[in-house]
Order: sequence, then structure tokens, then C-alpha cells
Amino acid sequence: MARLGSQAKAGFYPTPDTVCELLKSKIIFELEKGARLLDPCCGKGKTLSRLADGVPNLTTCGIELDHQRAHEARSRLTKVLWGDALTEMQISPNAFGLMYLNPPYDDGVSDGAKSQRLEVQFLRRYLGTLQQGGYLVQVIPYYVLKHCAKTLSRHFKAPVIIGFPEDEFQAFKQCIVVGRKRMAKKEQADMTQEYLEELAAMEPDEFLSAVNRLDLVAEKAFCIPAPAKPLTTFRARNIDPLEAIPFVRKAGILKNVLAELTPRRNNEIRPLTPLENGHLALMLAGGYMNGAIEKDGRQLVIKGVVHKSEKVINVRENDSGEGSITCHRL
Repeated sequence: MARLGSQAKAGFYPTPDTVCELLKSKIIFELEKGARLLDPCCGKGKTLSRLADGVPNLTTCGIELDHQRAHEARSRLTKVLWGDALTEMQISPNAFGLMYLNPPYDDGVSDGAKSQRLEVQFLRRYLGTLQQGGYLVQVIPYYVLKHCAKTLSRHFKAPVIIGFPEDEFQAFKQCIVVGRKRMAKKEQADMTQEYLEELAAMEPDEFLSAVNRLDLVAEKAFCIPAPAKPLTTFRARNIDPLEAIPFVRKAGILKNVLAELTPRRNNEIRPLTPLENGHLALMLAGGYMNGAIEKDGRQLVIKGVVHKSEKVINVRENDSGEGSITCHRL
């Protein structure tokens, strides 16, 4: 089911409830100053809302490709954008203290039509939105670590790799990468990259034995810092109809447009010139004249045909045979 199944579900694999609860128990928030959280693949918003549940002064922001799931996520998160998180979003840099990233597990096409794992594309795309000292929580299959190793080792100082609980691990062989955003020196980055690549090359059972499991980690893992910069920009380049319609109704634009397009009453029509057959046909077809007109307070039904006729009024002729005819058109 890895590729076709992932594409059929738009890569939507929500984090298991047990993992969410265990992860929440490892996170500390600065309650007085609050925090700002981002999930670029938020689905229905359940994971981020669970992590923030019961904690005051938190702002939760999500992005979701599926319109129905995005609409449902708005009932759980502070702000939700609908659209392609890789191409359609405009977000302030260094604005979030926690980024929860559970991206689609699949190959994708990046710049230059070169195939690249979507996990890497999402990681690189949203690195800039995470503030210095902020935390990344990335959920990926452990063997994808080799693709993310270079980026993780250079932007996160000594990231911690935590395995899923054994029962949940069997499904997609997932792990959790927890890293605090801090530039690492080249020597340390190279060592971290080598370590991550070694983990990715292990057999599943060997990997699970080499790292800590989430259900066996007892201590609090990390403290989410307060926002360092304001979130001045958080919008999508596309237009969500569900968000646009209330603004259109409030502005009265739709009402005015419909008023202009709605045919007026028959007795308000005042032709500028005598009506031809074509005029009558267009007015009847366009709904401006529904086969009836009003005259002297009475409704009259249009029936019959319109034709042109001419009446000779005067004929003049001179001695040379030239002349003129004056007619009246009826």
C-alpha cells in the first residue's frame, strides 16, 4: 500500500491516539508567555489540538490540502489554511516555537523535475518558519532518515530519534525526530548525518533496539519557547470559497450583481426605438418580456407578428423626368 495507497488517501496517515498522548506528556509549554504551533499537514487538526489541549495562551496553525479535512480542522485549531502546503502558502519566517510535521510518505517532483521524497521537501520548505531555539517534531518512517539526514544534521544540533511504541511501529516503521533549531558546526553535522544514515540502514527490529521508544521515555523531553517574532503573514495564494462567501455577503457585492442581472418589471421597459422582430425575440428569450406588457393599467398579451409598411405621402417630378417620393414608415 506504500505508494498507491498513499496517493489514494492524499498521503493522509493521522498519528495514532496513543502516540499523541505519549508525545503530549513529554512537552512543556511556557504558560505565561504562551507559544505558537504549526502543523503543515494538519489533516483534521486532531493531533495539534491534542498537543495543545488544556494549555492556555497557545496559537495553533494548520495547513491541509483536502478541503473537507481543512474545514473540519477549523473547529479545532486557531487558524487553518486550505491548499498545497508546498506551493501556495505565504508564512512569516521565524514565527513558530513548535513545528509538528507528519508529511505524506511518498516520492515527489521538486525543482528541476528531479524526484525527491516528500518528507524532505516539507522539511526544507518549512524550516524557515521555525524560530531559532524552536523545536521540530517530525514523524517519518525510520528508513527515510537517510534522505533527511543532511538537512537535519545542519539545522538541528544533535536531534533525538525516538521509536514508536512496538505495536504502532509495525504498521509503517515510524520514528519521531525531535530537534532544537540551532546551526551545528561542520564536524558535528557530519557525525550526526552519519549516525542518522546508519540508523536508516538497520533492520526494523535492530533499529527499535538501537533507539529509545516513546513509551519508555520517562522524562520531559523539551520545553517550547514563547514566540520570538509576530506572525504577520499566514495566508494561502488561492481563495477558499467557504471563507470568501461570508465576506462577499457582508460587502453586498453578490446582492448588487444579482440586482443588475435580474430582469426588471415589464412596465419599466422603455424602448429607445420602435421594436423590430429581432428585438422582441431577444427580449422574450432574455426574460425581459414574458409575453405580456402593461398599458393603461391593463395586462396585455403580445400575440402576432411585427411587420414594416410604407405609405406614399408625396410624389414630385420635374420637366426632365427626375423626381422624388416621400414615404412614411409605419
